Amino acid sequence: METHLENHTKTNALTKAAIVTGLYISLTLLLAPISYGMIQIRFSEMFNHLIHYNKHYLWSVTLGVFIANAYSFGAVDMIVGSFTTLVFLSLSLKLNKSIEDMRKKQLITSLLMSVSMFTIALELKILNIDNHSFWIIFLTMTLGELLSMTLGGIIIRLIANKIDLVK
Repeated sequence: METHLENHTKTNALTKAAIVTGLYISLTLLLAPISYGMIQIRFSEMFNHLIHYNKHYLWSVTLGVFIANAYSFGAVDMIVGSFTTLVFLSLSLKLNKSIEDMRKKQLITSLLMSVSMFTIALELKILNIDNHSFWIIFLTMTLGELLSMTLGGIIIRLIANKIDLVK
C-alpha cells in the first residue's frame, strides 16, 4: 500500500510531465506557420533539453511530438517524428551520461537532434510533400532545428536558474 507521500510524489511527477507535454503541443500549434514543413523552426524543441534535468521528461517530449504531429501530415508523421525523438533523445542521454557541464550536454543534444532531421526530410521526400531535393530539405530542417535547440537551450538554462527542473 502506498503512503500519502509516495502518492503525492507520483501525482506531482505526472502533473509535471503533463505540463511539459502540453507546453510542447501548445507552443508548436501557436507557432504552427513555422513549426511544420520544409522550413521548420519548432521552438517547442527546446523542451528536449529537459531530459538532462530529469530523464523522465523523455516521455513527455515524445508524447508532445506525437500529438503535435497529428496536426501536420497525420499518422506517418506522428510515428516517424515521435520515434525519431525517442531514439535520438535516448542516444543523447547515453552520450551525456558522464558529462557534468550543462552547456556541453546541450550542445551534444542540439547537434544530435539537428542530425535527426534526416528522418523527417526523408519522410517529406517519400510522401512527396516537398519538391525540393532531399539535401535542400535536410539542410533547411537541420538549420531550423539547430536554431531552435540553441535558443531553447539558453531559455531552459535561464529557467533552470529560477526553477528546480530536477524534481
